Amino acid sequence: MIRSDLCEMLKHGKSRLRRMPMRASLSMRIFMPMLLMLAGFLLTAVKDLPPQDLEARVDAYVLPYVQSNNFSGAILIAKSNKVLIRKAFGMANLELGVPNTPETRFHVASISKSFTAVAIILLEQRGKLSTADPLIKFIPDYPNGDKITVHHLLVHTSGIPNVNNFSDYDAKSRFSHSLVKIISWFKHKPLEFSPGERYSYSNSNYNLLAYIIEKVSGQPYGEFLRKNIFAPLGMKDTAHDGDPAAIIKNRAYGYIPAGARDLENAPPLVWSIKSGNGSIYTTVDDLYKWDRALYGDKLLNKASREKIFTDHINDVGYGWFIRKGGRRCVAINGRSPGFAANLDRFIDDDICIVMVANIYSSIVHTMADDLAALVFGEERQPLIPADPVEVDPVILESYVGRYQFGEDFIFNPGMIGEVKRKGDGLIIISGGGGGGSCLIPQREDRFLDRLYGGIVSFVKDAQGKTVHLIWNFGQDYKADQIKEKQE
Repeated sequence: MIRSDLCEMLKHGKSRLRRMPMRASLSMRIFMPMLLMLAGFLLTAVKDLPPQDLEARVDAYVLPYVQSNNFSGAILIAKSNKVLIRKAFGMANLELGVPNTPETRFHVASISKSFTAVAIILLEQRGKLSTADPLIKFIPDYPNGDKITVHHLLVHTSGIPNVNNFSDYDAKSRFSHSLVKIISWFKHKPLEFSPGERYSYSNSNYNLLAYIIEKVSGQPYGEFLRKNIFAPLGMKDTAHDGDPAAIIKNRAYGYIPAGARDLENAPPLVWSIKSGNGSIYTTVDDLYKWDRALYGDKLLNKASREKIFTDHINDVGYGWFIRKGGRRCVAINGRSPGFAANLDRFIDDDICIVMVANIYSSIVHTMADDLAALVFGEERQPLIPADPVEVDPVILESYVGRYQFGEDFIFNPGMIGEVKRKGDGLIIISGGGGGGSCLIPQREDRFLDRLYGGIVSFVKDAQGKTVHLIWNFGQDYKADQIKEKQE
């Protein structure tokens, strides 16, 4: 079963698997909470491609992912108030045969944080709170609450442990919980470091911010967002999923990769557990409205917008990530069981790229990078081979074994991963947890990690024995084989 906190991968950007260096981590028991990227698009000048030409290029790029069950969702690309691409792919419900449309509503996981952050800044703009306020102002008995500020929560420097990483989180995520209850799970846990000392991604921060919104406004979190953000912007298809009994029209159902090409239903999840950090559902059209609103003063004044998009620490703004180098871009993405989503805003170019998917895979984030490159006139080829690559079973067997990464492996220094045979192929199990990710052959010695989107290559010595595994997320990380291969 896939862990529900597995979604917290690649927060700073995407897995630019072939070109860009990055710093990275996974928010799961085996990885650090977040994958940081030293991202920057070194892209050529925007070409004024006719819309039909861009659409043809996008289709040619996306369809291999759709046909291999690695993308199902919707895409919107816009420039300067003009929508260039607005398309849907795959199925919203496989069991009932319902296709996705641009109007389909998707859960967007951590893109929800951008709304929570703006809600906090709206309250500050109205004089109701300050980002410098200590947490004890809102929860008087919170341990170390005199040292933790609203700012620390917004930029993940509070030191509060990530509730998603608790061993019982998956079990609890099957049931509805109030914010008070959720906060009680981590309230008395020791801080991982002194507030403000360093950055460490934690969903708990945004659970607390949702509670602060309720405390200050006197309204439920979802109601405050509806009245103060969604309704004023005409985002009629966007809401907080706080009631598991509610019927949500045009909702996509979530799926996870199974094997090399199949899909399974995502594990059950009651979204109230993600209040503040990942509970919003929306459409590509509404996310585009969100993009447009952040250029003007309808919600926030200039000073407030600049505060949100300031690099406060480690390329982190308030609910957004600030991508450095090349074109100026602010971005946010998210993953939760069954879903993945991206929203990239190239500020100076006035280009917006929205991707929402009802397949949980970080391949989506590489796709978003590639779509941006296509818009800027670059060429991109999908990571999925046009024709399935067959690898001799004997060669596959030679890769089976346990591998240990070095201390430079920023996902989790010293992590041990295991490569096993499953069916006719290989899976990689990271750090001994979960059911593993299928490795899709690109050639005899190189594979696409279907779940996380990395490229896994195997290196042999002069005698033909496999000695290393290289996992590439835009930067090579080497793992040495540490044990005789296992059956």
